[in-house]
Parts: sequence; structure tokens; C-alpha cells
Amino acid sequence: MKGFKMVAVLSMMCFFALPPLLAEEQTDELLNRRFAFLVGANDGGQNRVILRYAVDDARAIQKVLKEMGGILNEDCRFMADPDRETFLKTAEALSEDVNQAKKKFRRVELIFYYSGHSDEENLFLGNDRVSYQELKEWITTINADVRIGILDSCASGTLTLSKGVKKRPPFLLDNAYDMKGYAFITSSSATEAAQESSRLKRSFFTHNLISGMRGAADRNQDGRITLNEAYQFAFDGTLNQTQKTMAGPQHPSYQIQMSGTGDVVITEIWKSTAVLVLKEDIAGKIYIHNRDNVLVVEMNKIPGRQISIGLDEGDYRIINIDEGNIWEAQVGLKSGKSSDLNRKAFNQTNKIPTQLRGTIPPSLDVSKIKRAKKWRLEVFGGFSRINPDDLNMRATYDNMHDTFYGDDYAQYLVNQGEISSFTKSNEGGEAKFLKHSIPFGIRLRYGLTDWFDVSLGFTYLSGARESRFKNTLEIFIPESSPLVYTDDFKKYELSANAFIPSIGIHVAKKISRLFQLEASLTGGPIFGECSYLLDWNSQYPQEESAGDYGNLDEGYLEENGKGSGMALEFAVKWDYHFAENYGVFLEGSYAYRIVSDIFGKGTRSFASHRETWEGEWAIKKDIKTEPWGVAHFLWPSNGWEYFPGTWWRSRDFELDLSGFQVRTGLYFRF
Repeated sequence: MKGFKMVAVLSMMCFFALPPLLAEEQTDELLNRRFAFLVGANDGGQNRVILRYAVDDARAIQKVLKEMGGILNEDCRFMADPDRETFLKTAEALSEDVNQAKKKFRRVELIFYYSGHSDEENLFLGNDRVSYQELKEWITTINADVRIGILDSCASGTLTLSKGVKKRPPFLLDNAYDMKGYAFITSSSATEAAQESSRLKRSFFTHNLISGMRGAADRNQDGRITLNEAYQFAFDGTLNQTQKTMAGPQHPSYQIQMSGTGDVVITEIWKSTAVLVLKEDIAGKIYIHNRDNVLVVEMNKIPGRQISIGLDEGDYRIINIDEGNIWEAQVGLKSGKSSDLNRKAFNQTNKIPTQLRGTIPPSLDVSKIKRAKKWRLEVFGGFSRINPDDLNMRATYDNMHDTFYGDDYAQYLVNQGEISSFTKSNEGGEAKFLKHSIPFGIRLRYGLTDWFDVSLGFTYLSGARESRFKNTLEIFIPESSPLVYTDDFKKYELSANAFIPSIGIHVAKKISRLFQLEASLTGGPIFGECSYLLDWNSQYPQEESAGDYGNLDEGYLEENGKGSGMALEFAVKWDYHFAENYGVFLEGSYAYRIVSDIFGKGTRSFASHRETWEGEWAIKKDIKTEPWGVAHFLWPSNGWEYFPGTWWRSRDFELDLSGFQVRTGLYFRF
């Protein structure tokens, strides 16, 4: 009886009550109709680990029910990670379908299966819940002759605890078919965890249940797998495989309220696409792998007994372990046919089936697993808006200087009657401001809790703005040829870059199975550089210059500087998980980055000579008073000895690289 309880937990999730064959099978199909409602939920909501195989378990049960359980496509409802509202609407719609079917068919049967997270009171659908009370009320009141509820989840055994219910052997084994009522089967007791296996790629109970449903549980060899047979097989297999796991033995439980005679048939072997017959001379542990190396059936076969297994068409590899020896055979199954396999078809080998699928070593340390999941490496790149006003003053100064000593002066000469008119043309615009940069970097994080991480990161920020333009001023003098003045800037560049090591804190909230929202605050020192470079040539007429342009034909000016400061950044990030160990993210942030105390070298060269210097960056100021107006010039520089004139130091220079930015990247857990 105890063994019978254990198998019921997960075994019934796939079974769909199939009646014994009548004289004509098509008559039976007209008299009976079966419905299935299958739910897989990997996502159990916040602070719960994402399951790996719950949805796959539900799909596997669906496949067996359709192939061998007589379930039609239109009568099967399958849901992966639904929310509460969708779940309840589907249940309500299914109730109506059952009501309509009762008007046309002799018997109507329903199987509900759930694989996912639960506790002592509720099923968890993401951050939503469905209580056992709601589920039980729906199953027990739906208008079907046979209602079966199967839960493959932690502490689900609470559902089967009920006052005044006397447990008894669930089904009789005679040939009559008159059972009516409901049954609840759970994969664990009220205090146990339902366990998954990376070797099996699904839960222990569902794996054993499916093996039994495909034929391994056919004790009386009648080609039909009954509820009793599948339950007992799944119970024995689950208990045996979980006795030495870290979570401990797993005991399925059940509650049955049925009356009548007979037994409920879950699957019929001969309805499968193909059949593999294991002959009497084969004994021991049997592992059947498909072409994709997935373990589809696992059983312990006793000698002297033939077993038929329902499978899909295709190639299979069978491993047999008997008395310490390992045997392997290959077989190809064809649709609509059965294939016999005896001892002669096997060759002795040293291979172990679990090596091919991957196993967890028995000595695995749980603490090491937890630590491994806490590390996260991120690499990223993006786009950042910046506005280094002090550096951009260089472009402002050169644009103002050209206007003041070009357009304004020429207009003054027109007003004074010294020239008749002038024209100004431009190619390429003017000196442009530095407004954006490209950040990229790497960040290593460590999780202190499920929702709180600390990090160490390194970001490199690089931005440059290059201009290429030419200004031409043509002055017209009565009874004289026009005078043409040209300033051609072959290269005009403003640039800044910075290296930012940082530490940070990250607070995350899981939104769904695939998405996570995060806020973070990071900070650290910033080591920045800035420069501007002017490379130009000028052409003047032979006559005396009509403007204050100097007498240079070409020139080159470059000033560089380095400094340090402080950086702070607040970010909001959206994670998308491709898999358990990697994913992508999109991050938006505002960064405060100020670099000060900048010091560096400068170079200026003309056709005749070249000058170099070294000094501190600051903002220069110069007020030019001319007959045509007054100009206030400000510009950044680190040269103080080689620029004589009326200027003076106005204030310190500051490289401001603050701004909003967007970054995207990849992350890896290890």
C-alpha cells in the first residue's frame, strides 16, 4: 500500500482513462470522450528558482496521451507558464466543453496535470497563485464521469489530506468498466520536495510514469497500462531513484473517491506508432535512448517475461546492465510495425548510459553549486550623450573670431565707404562641438542574496568630433580687383576619453521567467584626457591685408591634457535570460563624471618655426575693442608663455563628461 501511494504522485499526470475494448473499437470511440488539461510552469515567481523541466514534463505527458491514450488534439489543453487569469479562463471553457460532451457521449473523462512550484496551500503561476481549494473544487464538481488531478510539485501531498476519506486500493482489476468519481495524485508528500534530474532531463516521477505508460508497467501483459499499474511502477522507480539524492526520498501520495467496478486504462501499447518487444531472455536494467540520445524509457526487466514498449518511429539505442555486465544494441522501428529484440542482438560494451547524458557526481557539494550561481560577468557597449562645455569653448572661440574679424570688420569697411561690398562663402560649416561618446567595458558581479549584488567594473569612454571646413571672404574695392582671403581648416578635432574603475550595488526584481528589472548605483575615480587639434592654411592677396588675420600661410596647434576626478552613475537595467547561465541586457543611466586639475603639453608650428610648452589647463579671457565693436573671447588652453597679448586667466578648466547613456551587453553566470 505504501508503495502504491508513492507512484500516484506523478504517474497519473498523463493517464487518460481509456476503457477496455468493446466488440468494435470505433463504437467505443463514439461512446466515450476524453479531455486533458496539462500545465507546465517553470517560473514560480519571485525568490523561487526557475525550474528546468516542468514545461518539458507536461509536453511529454501530452505526447504520450495523444499517441497511446486516445486524446484528440481538439480535446487537449496545454499551457506553458500561464498566469492565474489565463489558467482560470481555460478551466472555465473546458468545463463548458465537458458539459456539451455529456449530452452526446456515454462517458466523459478528464485528466488535469500540473508540473511546477507549489507549497502547502497553493500552486504558483509566476507571481500568481491558485489555491488547492480552488483546484479541488473545480475537479470534483466538473460534469465528467472520471476526474483525475495529478500534481508534480513540492509539498503537493497536502492536496490529498482530507478528513473522513478512507483510503483503499484505488481500482479493481476485473474486466468490467464502470468506475466513476475522482482521484488526486501528487508527486510528493505534504512535507517533501518534488525533484528534477539533469540526467533524466525531467522530474523523477514523470520520467518513471512515462516509462510505465509506454509499456514498462504492463504486469499482466494485456497490452494496456492501467492506473494501478502505472502508479505502482512510477512509485517504485521514484522512491528508488531519490533515496540517495540531497533532498532525500520522495513519496507520492493519493486520494481516491471512486465507485464501480473495473480499472481505468491509461494507455494502450498497440496504439503507439511503433512497438519494441523485449524478449524473455533479456533481464536487468534497461535504458532506451532515441536518436537525439534522450532517455525515453527506463525499467528493470525480470527474466522469463516479454515486455512490449510503445515508441515513435526511428532509431534507438538500448543499454542493458545485467549482473555487472553492460550490453548495447541498436534497433530501427518502423511505423505500424513491431520489432523483436533478444539477447543475441546485444554486444558487450564498456559504455555507461549516464555518461552519454551527463550525470551529477554523488559527491557534489551543494555549497559549491550556490557559489557558482552567484558570479556574473557582463560585457557591454553603447552610446553616451556628453557636453564638455569648457572644451567646446575652443570651437566657440574660433567661430566667434572668424565672424568678428571677418564679417563684422568687412561690414564696418562698407559703412565707412572704404570698400563697396563683400561676400562670404563657406564649405563644410564651422567648428563643431563634441556632444557624444562611446562607452564600453566589463563588470564582474557577486550575488550576496537573490536580489542584491555587488560589483567591480571597468569602463572606457571615448569621444571625438572632427570638422573640415573652409571660409572665403571676397572684398570689392571700386576700380580695383577683388581681394580674396581664405582660411582652410584641413582638420579641426576636439576629443576626450576616460578610464573609469568602479564598484557598485545592484538591486533586482524578477518580472517573469525570462525578464528581470534592476536598479544600480556605481561610483569610483575617473582618469580623463582631452585635446584639441587645429591644422589649417590661409591665403591672402599681395596687397596689404584688409583684416586682422596676421601674416601666416599655414599653421598647426595642438594641446593635450590629463587629469582625474570622481564618477557616479545611476542605472536601470532590463535583463532577458536566454538560458540559466547567459542572457542579454539593455541599460539606461545618467552618469556624473567630472575631471579636474588637467595638465599637459602643447605644440604650435608655423612655416618658419615650431614651439612646444607644458602647463595647466585653464580658461583664458580676452576683450577686444575695435572700431566696429567689442568682443569677449573665452577659450581653453595650457599655454601661457607663448601667447602674449591682452588675455588673462579667467578660471580653472573642467572636463565635464556627464550625461545620459544607453548600453547593451551580454552576461554569463559561472
